[in-house]
Amino acid sequence: MSHFASQKAAAEGELTLFCLPYAGGSAAVYREWQQRLPGWIKLAPLHMPGRGVRHAMPALHAWPALLDLLLDDVVSYLQGPFAIFGHSMGGLIAVELAHAIRERHGVEPVWLGVSACKAPSRRERALHWLSCPESEFVDEVRSLNGMPEELLANREFMDLVLPFLRADFHLCGSYTYRQRVPLDCPMLVAGGAQDREIACDPVNLAAWSLETRGACEQHTLDADHFFINTHRDALIGLVAGSLARAFQLSGQSGNAFACSHA
Repeated sequence: MSHFASQKAAAEGELTLFCLPYAGGSAAVYREWQQRLPGWIKLAPLHMPGRGVRHAMPALHAWPALLDLLLDDVVSYLQGPFAIFGHSMGGLIAVELAHAIRERHGVEPVWLGVSACKAPSRRERALHWLSCPESEFVDEVRSLNGMPEELLANREFMDLVLPFLRADFHLCGSYTYRQRVPLDCPMLVAGGAQDREIACDPVNLAAWSLETRGACEQHTLDADHFFINTHRDALIGLVAGSLARAFQLSGQSGNAFACSHA
């Protein structure tokens, strides 16, 4: 987006929403979101290494390299208002990307949304995902209930996805929390009541509020970890409503809010 286009978007009350997928997911996770969001929100799904348009790119195992890649993707949008949303691993990347943008470009998102994601300050180290036996790794993937059994049993498919799945799990397991000045933007934190990893843990939800000095909305859906797929419209409704409130508070229009689930 050019500088002129960014200024025009801000003047017209448009907001860019960067979206990040869960471990093993691609930008396609968000393929139906734009048509269900109000027109003033312009969706910009970010592409992870090893999948989608970056299918030929080797998986990345280190946070600095991943953030450098994503910063290159978003930099042309930063002169206009923007927000960031991520599900599961995408939520962790979202908060790190927000800090990286602030550190390198001196601007912050007007809003940050995370769903099905353990708070940064409550994460535990797990450095075995790159080297553990495949059977152990597949059992972990199966336990999350995010991949059909027929795909888990498909040798050709698993050979294709295992390298970047392992890389994603390693990114989460190698994450090191460091205290820093909190963000200033409002946040939305959503969880699934049946999520065995995170659930509607009030301690986890409260820990997310430490990441910002802005308001932190918390919502629980009657779903498991992958409610981004099973309860998509409900999640989009939460995101759109929270964004509308944040965008109005930021001094932009946002008054055109009207979320369609058609």
